[in-house]
Amino acid sequence: MELTPVLKELQAFVYAEHEANMEKLLETWKKPLKEKLLKGETQQIESVRCSGSNHLEVVLGGNESRFREGDMICLHLGEPSNYKVFDQVAIEAENDGEWLLKLKVDQSLLPQLSEGCYADPSGMDLKSFYDKALADVAISKVGRDVLLPMLSGHLNTETIYDEDFDDAADYAESRGLNEKQSEAVGIGVASKYLACIQGPPGTGKTKVISIIAKLLVEAGQRVFMTSHTHMAINNALNKIVEEGVPVAKICSSGGKKSLSDKVQHFEYASKWQDIPDSGYVIGATPFATCSERLESFTFDTIIFDEASQITVPLALMAMRKGCRFVFVGDHKQLPPVILSQSVLEDSSAFSKMILGNEKVSVLLSQTYRMSPALTEWPSNCYYGGELESKRLPSLSLFSLPKKPHKYSDILSHDRPSVFVKTPGVNARSVNRKEAALVADVITAAVEAGLSAEEIGVVTPFRSHAKALKSCLQDKLGIFGSKLVVTDTVERMQGQEREMIIVSFCSSDPQYISAIAEFFFQAERLNVAITRPQTKLVIVGPEIPEDMLQQVDDLKVRKNIEDYKSLVRHCYKVEVD
Repeated sequence: MELTPVLKELQAFVYAEHEANMEKLLETWKKPLKEKLLKGETQQIESVRCSGSNHLEVVLGGNESRFREGDMICLHLGEPSNYKVFDQVAIEAENDGEWLLKLKVDQSLLPQLSEGCYADPSGMDLKSFYDKALADVAISKVGRDVLLPMLSGHLNTETIYDEDFDDAADYAESRGLNEKQSEAVGIGVASKYLACIQGPPGTGKTKVISIIAKLLVEAGQRVFMTSHTHMAINNALNKIVEEGVPVAKICSSGGKKSLSDKVQHFEYASKWQDIPDSGYVIGATPFATCSERLESFTFDTIIFDEASQITVPLALMAMRKGCRFVFVGDHKQLPPVILSQSVLEDSSAFSKMILGNEKVSVLLSQTYRMSPALTEWPSNCYYGGELESKRLPSLSLFSLPKKPHKYSDILSHDRPSVFVKTPGVNARSVNRKEAALVADVITAAVEAGLSAEEIGVVTPFRSHAKALKSCLQDKLGIFGSKLVVTDTVERMQGQEREMIIVSFCSSDPQYISAIAEFFFQAERLNVAITRPQTKLVIVGPEIPEDMLQQVDDLKVRKNIEDYKSLVRHCYKVEVD
């Protein structure tokens, strides 16, 4: 079966990504064990206990690693590049120094783990899923008539059924949605093939999704709700089920975290005994459409959430099961994680679909998260000045119940955004002085009455996040420090807090210059500074003029200029 040139290009991208991922894993596996334990790239495991034929319960060792619930790992005795006891093991749950692992347990191998073992990152070969999906697109009617013409720009995607648009938009308005949200609902319900809804931070995109899903289901449509993570799918389903429509999540038990009890859950869609004849929502990852979980199902509308983080091949995997598509995302926030040197200019499905489809695209322009003062800079820099704050004035001022004993300039209620120069010299991906300073500022805020749960710290580096957590634990104790969410930009997208501290960490000019493309990436900066509601504190480097002269890439140079503009926008505080 011959793929078209467009599909061949996408297949080459998939294969290049797989190759790059395997190279990265092998590089990690071959590193010295001691170094990996120190950096958190490996997790020591003290004991292993079998829990049925598909689970292991493990007690973790003392080192702190970067692994999270949902990650894929391998278990080994010290040299994973030579021998793995178990591979492609999923961390299904984590709790206070313990993991629940999902795998097919071979009892004969368990004695090897009796004295403990180690966990390293692992991965799955997903090429067969993509091959199946791309082959289906090549030969199916929806592939030939809709998907391939859409990808090549030869499909008229601008058709909107006016009466359906008016009815849907009017209903959304009657539910209290603003003008742009109502327009988004109208396009999401009434477009013939495609709708693109750009949702900047705090603009209510999940509410829009839930109303679109409700109206489509009431019209008898079968809706597939999907994204690149179970978390994103579950968040959308939790909102949709509140609209009183039939909703089910299809996944293994490990994909149920944060899923509302009101949402029915099945490992396979065929197990949904009382599925309606028409009109329902099923949530699952695109990969479920290539397996027996969902393979025999087709849909009328496919809704993608966080579509700016979904690659085009992954989107096609789900799209081949429908005939109209609603993409919800924001290409000004994080793009997909791409490891290979891809030739695909638009690796994000959202970027690809919104380009040239202005008539079926809408920008949600009112944010309810950030105060007006915090909205101004990202609005002008990333959204053409169109993003405006609708946060209530009574909730737009940062205020502490008590006067802080320290850092009153930083924690002042009349300085919404503050810049503090990174302390220390020659720091790269860990900065102990900065971690101590950030922990000290947070402690002062907590002592002045701000709840630790209302504070978040964002940093570019996992190793620095680890140092931050350690300093916070010294200041606030184990339980208090856990209330402060401290994470990388990737893990913080979608979250919000009253006060956010962006801890850039690096102070070594040569290092910053070497990683400038990553360090100043516009989408990462946008995500970092749009998490707070009323207070933003940036601890970062001051960039000398000569650094700009060393940068040839115009895009990177523009991003550095944006960072400098942000620093100028903030109130500068000197810290001894």
